Amino acid sequence: MRLLLGPQRRPWFSWLSGTAMLIVLIVELVKNSQMTGSVIQTSPSFNPMIGPSFTVLINMGARFTPCMRPLPEYSTATSFQYCYREDETCTLEDLCGFGGFGSTAVPDQNFRFITPIFLHAGVVHYVINMLSHLRLGADLECVLGAPRYIVLYMASGIWGFVLSAMLSQTTTASMGCSGALFGLIGYMFIDVIVNWKTIARPVRELLMLLVVTVVSLVLGLLPGLDNFAHLGGFVVGIVMGAMIAPMRPGMGKKGKMITWVIRAVAFVILIILFAATITSFYKAADPSQICPGCKYLSCLPVNGWCDI
Repeated sequence: MRLLLGPQRRPWFSWLSGTAMLIVLIVELVKNSQMTGSVIQTSPSFNPMIGPSFTVLINMGARFTPCMRPLPEYSTATSFQYCYREDETCTLEDLCGFGGFGSTAVPDQNFRFITPIFLHAGVVHYVINMLSHLRLGADLECVLGAPRYIVLYMASGIWGFVLSAMLSQTTTASMGCSGALFGLIGYMFIDVIVNWKTIARPVRELLMLLVVTVVSLVLGLLPGLDNFAHLGGFVVGIVMGAMIAPMRPGMGKKGKMITWVIRAVAFVILIILFAATITSFYKAADPSQICPGCKYLSCLPVNGWCDI
C-alpha cells in the first residue's frame, strides 16, 4: 500500500526512467554516427546541445507533425534535402521511419505523443533535464508513491506534446521530458496551497515557485525550445495536483468532502483537455492554423525566430 500511495523510500521510476533516457541518448548518438558519419551533428550547422541531427531525432520518434497525420503541404513522397548527409535526400515516409505508414500510406504515427518524452536533443539537454528529474522528481515520487507519480509525470509529458503538435509550426520537431517536469512544477503549486497551514513560509514558497515558472517559460521562448510542451505540462500538472495531492493531515469531514468534489471536477477537466485537443489536432485541415498567433507563446519575434 505504501508503494501505491506513498510515502516510499526509493524513487524507482525516476531512477529507471532516467537510466532509460540515457540509454536512448546513447542509441541516438550511435544512430547519428551510422547515418551521418558523425557522432554529433556538425554539418550543415553545429548542434549546441551536443547531440544528433534534427532528421535523426525525427527518425527516432521526435514530435514531428507531418509524421503523425496528413497535412496539405506534405505527401508521403515529399522530398527532404540534406536528409542525413549533405548530398542525400529522403521522402517523408523514409524520414519518419518505424517501417513507414503501412499499406494506407497515410501518416499515422500517434505514438509520437509519447516517445519524445524519452528522447533528448543532446548531452546538454539531457543533463539539464536530469537536474530536475532526479531531484524534484525523485522527491515527489517518494512522497506520492510510484503509481500516482507515474500518472502525473506521463500525463503532463503526453499532453505537453499534444499541445505542441496542435499549435507548433509544422516544420519543427521537439523532444525531451521538459513538459513532464513542468507538470511537477504545476503540481507543486497545488501542494503548497493544500499544505498552506503546515508550511513555515507558504507565501515565500509560492513566490519562489512563481519566479522559477516565469523564468523557465521566458527561457522557453529561445530557439530550439518547445514552450508549448512546457505550458501543456504545467497546466496538466495543476489539474493532476487537484486530483492526486494527498489530503492535509487532520482534515475534517467537510474538508474531505470538498477535496473529493475538487478531485472529481479535476478529473472531468483532464478528460476534456485531452479529448478536445486531440480531436482538434486530427480534425483541423492544418493544426498550425488553429491558432496562428499562439506561436508567439513559444518564440520571440526577432531575427525570424518565429518563422523557423
